[in-house]
Amino acid sequence: MEKLQIDSKFADQSGEIMVVELGGHVDQSNSYQLERLFDNIIESGCYRVIVDFSKVYYMSSAGWGVFVGEIKRFRDRGGDIKLANMNPDIYEVYQMLEFYHILDDYPSVEAAAAAFKKDQEEIDLVIDEIEEGESEEAAAASPETPEQEESVEEIDLEEIVADSAETKDKEKSETTPISSTDFGKEAVHDFVPTSLHTDVKLADLPLPEKIKRVIAQNPLIGIWGIRKILRHEHFGRTKVGIFKLYKILRDLDLDTKAKRYRFYRSC
Repeated sequence: MEKLQIDSKFADQSGEIMVVELGGHVDQSNSYQLERLFDNIIESGCYRVIVDFSKVYYMSSAGWGVFVGEIKRFRDRGGDIKLANMNPDIYEVYQMLEFYHILDDYPSVEAAAAAFKKDQEEIDLVIDEIEEGESEEAAAASPETPEQEESVEEIDLEEIVADSAETKDKEKSETTPISSTDFGKEAVHDFVPTSLHTDVKLADLPLPEKIKRVIAQNPLIGIWGIRKILRHEHFGRTKVGIFKLYKILRDLDLDTKAKRYRFYRSC
């Protein structure tokens, strides 16, 4: 059994992105080392990981299985695992098994780190827009100002009572008896629409509608960004599996960034 070579370091000064450098080959005999590695990273509280494959020359199905099985734990905590520097042989297997639906790959560690930062910027932008919109709604629904309350107190109640009595007398004088011939005639009145205002909270919307709201705010955000925003308190901390989310996006015909952008333009 060949021991898997593992080294780790942080990609940024804040310590939010960890780079794991693998060396050698990964198979059934040593894949447990990967599992132990991810356990230790989770315990450390770092949930954004870049795995550098530049020194890996073979990855068995057992090794890929660890990645597919572990990534859910990181994404449930708002993080992710990104792959970088795969050699052509490993990349061919990665493509053949269609793991690109689950794991993102990048040509370099620097590109993967930049993707993490871009994802966070997009998420922060959407959240800021949501919070700004809620602040504006709260301001519009704020209680009356002291000036408004003062003006209400200055209303002459005697004048209101007098006007009300005069109106009633006028209505009474204009009232005419209804004859039997009047029945059966259809009364025609001008329709005045009533303005109905309902404060529907984002958290109360059905999941597909929540997804549409996220896309309407930022159409270029990726599927993982959509999933993370749904877990924000404004959306009721909605939890959804990545495969279920992809299925909903496909049902909504929003499963690509191009389609999401067209939807955004139509809003």
